[in-house]
Amino acid sequence: MQRMEKADSSRRASTNQPNPLHILANLAKDVNALATQERKVFSPILKSWHPLAAGVAVATLHGCYGIELKHFILGVTELTPDAVQVLGAADELEKDLVQTAVEDSVDSDDGVKAIIREMPPCEAEAAIANLVKVWVRTRVDNLKQWVDVSLHQEVWNPCASQGGLAPSAVEVVRVIDETFGILSAADTNASSTAS
Repeated sequence: MQRMEKADSSRRASTNQPNPLHILANLAKDVNALATQERKVFSPILKSWHPLAAGVAVATLHGCYGIELKHFILGVTELTPDAVQVLGAADELEKDLVQTAVEDSVDSDDGVKAIIREMPPCEAEAAIANLVKVWVRTRVDNLKQWVDVSLHQEVWNPCASQGGLAPSAVEVVRVIDETFGILSAADTNASSTAS
């Protein structure tokens, strides 16, 4: 109960801040810790009333977090480090919760299927992939426009001091290098979130 009150007060406080996205990543960690505690403390006791107590608990937690995540995904329009952090944490949480449900229902063939059906995928990886596609398309379109403008405005002198390269060609290489740097940084952030 204390964690939920803490998360709720953090959410209310974050609505006044310019960038509240990281709170969902923290919430994912808190939900994971809550699921672990529930499995260790309460599920052994509740198993006498319901054979899949931990599975029901993680399915409920998954559903509650999923509602918040869907609101987040609907509001994300561009790839940012915070979006990658939140979606990476959500993906990790989902995998952990599904694993807990599977482990809890090891003795029941039908139970695991029923619990997993109650846990619709949050599709964090698909959301990241879509954001990356949009980001890459935007970068490529901007680069294409910039090259077209440069080709029409620039006079190229092959004997120029830059080793026979047009200044726009040097700039294109710089922009491409910067773009790949951003992509590798995003990949590193996603990898560190998953660890």
